[in-house]
Amino acid sequence: MQTGDTGLNLIKAYEGFSSSPRMDEARGDGTYVIGYGHHTQTPSPQVSQREATNLLMKDVAPIEKLIRDTVRTPLNQNEHDALVSFVFNIGAENFKRSTVLKKLNEGDKLGAAEAFERWTKARVDGKLMKLDGLVRRRAAEKSLFLMPTDAELVIPTSEVSPASECDGTVLAPAEVTNAPLVDFDSLRHDRGRTLTPEEIEGRMQALYAASHALMGDPSKMIIAKEEEREDIGVTVGAVLASLLAVALTLFGGALMLDTYAPEAAQAIGITPSLLSPIMVDLPLWLLSIGLGLCYFTFYIIAKRAARHSIKKARAREVARVRGN
Repeated sequence: MQTGDTGLNLIKAYEGFSSSPRMDEARGDGTYVIGYGHHTQTPSPQVSQREATNLLMKDVAPIEKLIRDTVRTPLNQNEHDALVSFVFNIGAENFKRSTVLKKLNEGDKLGAAEAFERWTKARVDGKLMKLDGLVRRRAAEKSLFLMPTDAELVIPTSEVSPASECDGTVLAPAEVTNAPLVDFDSLRHDRGRTLTPEEIEGRMQALYAASHALMGDPSKMIIAKEEEREDIGVTVGAVLASLLAVALTLFGGALMLDTYAPEAAQAIGITPSLLSPIMVDLPLWLLSIGLGLCYFTFYIIAKRAARHSIKKARAREVARVRGN
């Protein structure tokens, strides 16, 4: 069975189109990406959307053969197209060991559809996190997988409704009306409790989802340990540079008072005897302060550049796992 237009369009939607080759930073092996997620070892010239579609059809041909060789249950066109998009994203080796393939070969197509949702996490700065782009892609593939190819559904939804027992956490009406929106007492008691790894992962995912909803770019809300260190370096450099600038300003102010308002300078304790040792080595003092200011200024610039490089690398990784 060949991949239909629905499956190809699904892959196109999530891979995105690139007319020019770009380096695949995630692989780090000199591989380039062009068209609709096509990988090549050499930077090829620009391609049109038609040429990119031809490359995509060549890329899915091995996937179609893999599905024929490994899936032992009959598939309709939608199920086949959904699997092609799924394998295109996760890779052939991952598909061979996936629960999706296991459930399919057991004849449990609903279980296979549910297993699509297992593949929604990726590593961002070394941490395994559920990403919005993968969640959306798995939902689209699952929806296509479950969509019947004929015009009539097996069971009309107007005649069969889900049982209320499906959601075991459904609240009684009294609980809904009487329960406070936020139980602050439980939050206060929870502050000193050690969280389990599952609770930590759940809270990280909730923070990630909330940041995505607020900003549209969750990568900007993720602060890595490396970025924290660079930020501390920037702060330290800025403080030291500021101290040197204040010292230079005070020194210049004392010299100005001694030159243009000697009475005022003497009134506040700035006398020629106090300034004479400094004036002897004035070039050395100015050179030392200037070198210090230059050093800390370049130090701050270097730290900011390092932090920017970390953010760019993370943004590329997030874009890759989101399918952009």
